[in-house]
Amino acid sequence: MIKSYLPLLVVMFPLIATIFRPLVQKHRYYHYTAIVSGVTLAIMLYMYPLIVSGKILDLTLDTGLGFNFSFRADLLGFFVGIICVILWTLSSIYSIEYMRHSHAHARFNIFSLLSLSGMLGVVFTGNLFTLYIFFELLSVASAILVFHEETPDSMKAGFKYLFLGITGGLVLLFSIIMTYAYTGTGDLTLIGIGLQGSKWLPFIFWGYIIGFGVKAGMFPLHIWLPSAHPVAPSGASALLSGVMIKAGAYGIFKTIYNILGYQDIIKNHMGLMLSMLIISLFTIFLGSACAITQREIKKMLAYSSISQIGYVIMGFCLLAPLGIKGGLIHIFAHALMKGSLFMCAGAFIHQTGLRELEDLKGIGRRMPIVTGAFSLCAASMIGLPPCIGFISKWFLALGTLETMKMGNYWPGFGLIALLTLLLSSLLNLVYYGPVVVSAWMNEGQDETHADSESHDAEQKDIKNDDPNWVMLTPILILSFGVLFFGVFPGIPLGIATQISRAFFP
Repeated sequence: MIKSYLPLLVVMFPLIATIFRPLVQKHRYYHYTAIVSGVTLAIMLYMYPLIVSGKILDLTLDTGLGFNFSFRADLLGFFVGIICVILWTLSSIYSIEYMRHSHAHARFNIFSLLSLSGMLGVVFTGNLFTLYIFFELLSVASAILVFHEETPDSMKAGFKYLFLGITGGLVLLFSIIMTYAYTGTGDLTLIGIGLQGSKWLPFIFWGYIIGFGVKAGMFPLHIWLPSAHPVAPSGASALLSGVMIKAGAYGIFKTIYNILGYQDIIKNHMGLMLSMLIISLFTIFLGSACAITQREIKKMLAYSSISQIGYVIMGFCLLAPLGIKGGLIHIFAHALMKGSLFMCAGAFIHQTGLRELEDLKGIGRRMPIVTGAFSLCAASMIGLPPCIGFISKWFLALGTLETMKMGNYWPGFGLIALLTLLLSSLLNLVYYGPVVVSAWMNEGQDETHADSESHDAEQKDIKNDDPNWVMLTPILILSFGVLFFGVFPGIPLGIATQISRAFFP
């Protein structure tokens, strides 16, 4: 562990950039968030050689109030953080065109940057006090992105998201206070030992799970997610699904492997982990089952995100090296896949005004590039090779077999987890497959209603081609990543392997 100001700089740079946002000239309104996100990405890449060499970058700031701000960059935090900043940069570029004719650009940019700072503060924290401050910043700032359109639906969804976020934060605060009371520290590398044997540990554990589970969209705390995604701007939806719910997953990982610790779980708390495993399986199945019934594209993708976060949590709850590896790779894979899918959905809406799945039949003839990217990412969500989604699901499946071999659970639970994983992939095929097939094979509305004068008049107001390259480039980069890292998964797989070895030497 070495002292470094880099973690602090990464977290604070987007926050400080919001101060200068009103001073930026009008012609750069649309570019500001993308520029700040890109600079943040450059700072993180500068950290990469130190992190992969095994060093932990740490900085503690004494507040004089009995609580210290602690910023720490280890390999896990860097892995989640770099995914976050890459997707934030691409989403910000995408939003340059998507938000061009929207209102309140300054507000959108400011709260996007505040959300970025909050997200990075969560993953680059060294103690619970710092984590809580930035976790709450993320909750409040991202709620404004849900409110942004100011329609009745967006206001309702925003209040639901904000209420659940604040409620979950208060429950999280309860567990943090109890942790400080029993251990005398909030350092994430020390608190596990201090909590061992405490009769309050189950209550503390579930407090953390509820607080982080709300943000992750885990069953039964997922109710905000299907409401928020459809009404938020598509660039924000890509961030909510591809990045921000990972703050909850990151917190759940820390709860399991730092606050409890693997050895203490095996000896004393397998009941807690069995409950978590069952919840993760319900989350997987529920999200996929509900997605099948949806008729609006962004709502379908929102329910799909619930299922996908269930994969990640399941991987962590298997208590096996391959399970951790699969869960971490799926964090990476889901950011690529779902980020691109929400951007594709936004492109459909931006270019045609259509969002109902029935109305998107034949869209491939009008928007072949976007539809091609959507099709590739849908195949990855199903788990088809050679996409990155296949790699993550493969390791999750191996993790279910490994946990049976290790004897962590009764073997039947490992088998149920494997079957749930396979069933969910089948359900993904059920709801993604028809969308892709009808997009390419069915005639679009403009062809089937060519004789309708009223429809012809309506068509004059609808764009009939792919968006410009400002919107297309982020979609294509993410889609290319889905394919590239499916064929060459060495970098994310190597990092995930290194992280899992830290907990299973």
